[in-house]
Amino acid sequence: MRLLYDLSATQPSPESKFHGGGAYGEIVFFKLLEYLNKITLVAYYDAQSYINPDIVEAAKKRAVTLYDLHEISVAEIIQKERIDRVYSAMLNLNQKLPLGNVQVYTTVHGLRTLEMPFNSIMLSYASSLKEKIKFLLFMTVVRKSYLKKLSEINGKLVNDDRIMVITISNHSLASIKSFFPSTINKHIPVFASPTFAQLDNYTVVKNTDTAHAVSLHSFCVTEKKFFLITSAARWTKNALRAVRAFDELFSDSIATDFKVVVTGVTNKSIFTKKLKNPDNFVFLEYVNRDVLQILTENAYSFIYPSLNEGFGYPPIEAMQYGVPVAASGTSSIPEVCGDAVLYFDPYSISEIKNRIVQLLDVGIYNQLTEKSKKRYEVISAKQKRDLTLLAEYIIS
Repeated sequence: MRLLYDLSATQPSPESKFHGGGAYGEIVFFKLLEYLNKITLVAYYDAQSYINPDIVEAAKKRAVTLYDLHEISVAEIIQKERIDRVYSAMLNLNQKLPLGNVQVYTTVHGLRTLEMPFNSIMLSYASSLKEKIKFLLFMTVVRKSYLKKLSEINGKLVNDDRIMVITISNHSLASIKSFFPSTINKHIPVFASPTFAQLDNYTVVKNTDTAHAVSLHSFCVTEKKFFLITSAARWTKNALRAVRAFDELFSDSIATDFKVVVTGVTNKSIFTKKLKNPDNFVFLEYVNRDVLQILTENAYSFIYPSLNEGFGYPPIEAMQYGVPVAASGTSSIPEVCGDAVLYFDPYSISEIKNRIVQLLDVGIYNQLTEKSKKRYEVISAKQKRDLTLLAEYIIS
């Protein structure tokens, strides 16, 4: 088989430089490198956008031909390389694949845009008056037509019998079938979304104790004396409500010996303009994977207030280190995290505060530490099995 891999799906999206779907695409690519004795792998990407340098290095090392979309179209690559099948971790129909002339496989991570198209918190993330007006229009005047357009876009993927759809959780599967009843009898396999820890041919950066200390010191925090919140640039991740919850607790003289590290911050003023206890917060832009690993491993607790997830990597990655988690009890998160985390209503600042206070209880904290480790072993084993099944499904 001659397989064409869409690496553009691993590159920055309009919403964020790093995203779960992109990481998923990277992981699947590395996994498929294990099957080069069975397939010929060709890939395309956008040379003008960021791409994980490890991918480029691995492609060169394994003689995987890379094409730049600015120099050649996907259709031309398919014809030139006599491609049998295309796989994309997030298919972009604007790339004009010759559907019907080549087999197309893709992963639909979830239907967030339909499940969670609007929320009042999005107005706080508007970077300008123009953007705020746009959000208000989406939520009111053009709401119906906007939702119709979103439904049409998603429907083109899941309803087209020329596209083999894969998904990552039972929640996402049910969502597809709920929003698009025509797919109720369509075979859509579910493979748990993997992390880099499930790869045998990818070495996660290991840091010495000195590197840990230096990195933490550079962020003005100390081991186990800070809470961690990630992916703060996107309103659907709901970091603002969690920040407000912590700020209210600090004002009430609760947990004042802790700091809160917030990563993925592209517009700091979103969080700071009404902050009463700024010295308790550390706001960081996007950080590299190895730096995020250091922060996660050394956090006192991980807070995950996301409003919607198709799977949700971050809680599992925190549980890997026995770091207790408090998370939203929405969408796929309970399916993935089981009974190993404290759940809260992500729309309720008071409930988020409640769970943070519970995390300060030594007995509850220790129980969650043990539960986290056990849950990680269970879900990680499933992720590893499913990653192999996914790769074999793609090349079958």
